[in-house]
Amino acid sequence: MRCLVRNFVMFAVASIGLCDIAAAQSLAPVFVPGNCDLPNITAVAARLRCGTVRVPRDHARPQAGTFALAVVIIGSEQQPALADPVVYINGGPGAPLTAYAAAQARTAYAPRRDLILVDQRGTGRSEPRVCPDRERALFEASLALAAQDTPDTATAHLAAYLGCRDEGIRLGLDLTHFGTRVTVEDFDWVRRALGIARWNLYGESYGTTVAMSLAALHAETIRSLVLDSIYPPEPVPLWSANVDQAREAFFAHCAQDAACATSFPDLSALYRMAVSRLAQEPLSVELPPQLRQYGDRAQLTADLFETLISRLLYFPPSYPALPNIIKSARAGDGHDLGRIIALEIAASLTQSRGTHAAVECRDRPHFRQPLPAGAHVLDRIQLYGICDKWLELGPAPLVPTGTRVPTLVLAGEFDPVARPAQSRLVADMMGPAAHQITFPRLGHNIRQFSPCGARIAAEFIDNPDRVPDTSCVDRRPPIGFTAKRAAP
Repeated sequence: MRCLVRNFVMFAVASIGLCDIAAAQSLAPVFVPGNCDLPNITAVAARLRCGTVRVPRDHARPQAGTFALAVVIIGSEQQPALADPVVYINGGPGAPLTAYAAAQARTAYAPRRDLILVDQRGTGRSEPRVCPDRERALFEASLALAAQDTPDTATAHLAAYLGCRDEGIRLGLDLTHFGTRVTVEDFDWVRRALGIARWNLYGESYGTTVAMSLAALHAETIRSLVLDSIYPPEPVPLWSANVDQAREAFFAHCAQDAACATSFPDLSALYRMAVSRLAQEPLSVELPPQLRQYGDRAQLTADLFETLISRLLYFPPSYPALPNIIKSARAGDGHDLGRIIALEIAASLTQSRGTHAAVECRDRPHFRQPLPAGAHVLDRIQLYGICDKWLELGPAPLVPTGTRVPTLVLAGEFDPVARPAQSRLVADMMGPAAHQITFPRLGHNIRQFSPCGARIAAEFIDNPDRVPDTSCVDRRPPIGFTAKRAAP
């Protein structure tokens, strides 16, 4: 009897192993066409192919199940398209992408090349949702901490994120199935599903982290690499330090601009006075009811104001009015500020904070380090104190040091995420194949806000072995500073 039991167990184990092997062999990269049920696509619908690609939950164990990723292929206006398309890897992590296919289709990344968009795992229309029932709670806790940094709001912030983690586990998620190295293998799986031998990578913000890791691990599949507004690799300085440098660079530019300097003789001092006033007397500002904020109002505190200014530095369209926004806050005038806050809140609500934490806590050692005493709110609203309780670190993102992949690194003078010096350091690490360009009077996402940057990137993708022509960089028009109140 004992032998029969032993033989049965051995047979069962062997059968499970055979089933796992069969499952692994049966899973292949496949693009499954679907409906393009995306907003505002009427004008470009004929150029779109939409569908899904199922990727392994665990690329080391394909038999562990799959997640469906949303994929959109935007056909080039010039046909026939060249064989090596562009894949745009967006920022976040946690930001949707395919929902914006119509906007992405309006301006070609490179002539005669199709554009591939992928909602990264856990974002947009891709599976899975880390904590679908707690996303609003994460947003509310983050907003409360940004508005007023107190022990109570910090405790609630931590509790919201740990509640998200616990919900994901209850839903059956293995949180080790997140992180940049996982995302890299997802993208390579999509490439194979689409039958692409080589493609051109365009990474923006956090997308540069994915793109660099792809170049380190799958260099043979990459024809060219554009890194637009890098998310710096470790060791990462405190975000408040980068914001401070970007903000002071903007203030210094104002001092050198005749119109700005005349209307705002010392913008840096005016900013400090605005922060001081709001610390003593927050402003009550009106918000639209669709944001579902209590009483349709918000208290503009000093902390929230500093967070708001850090966000406005991303976007050059806000620059002309930024000095006057600071002046209004100093004067206690919240007329325009509520609408600006509302725009930032609406944009923030599109993000998946659960996915953001799931990726960053696997990737980034610095979030496990203690913050210095009296740390700025810009740092306290990050994942410090959360990641060490979320999950252990995963495999680190990579920088392709000494790469042979032709690379273009684009940086903005006022970028609050990465200063130009940090971009130059990354380019130096990558070696002579990398070219770094700093764009004056720009912040984050060069291509979106600079026709010159878009042209340089397109020409580089077409001819990656040619030294970029940067003659248009210094011809950027000056910032048209406004002395009266105006919307950014």
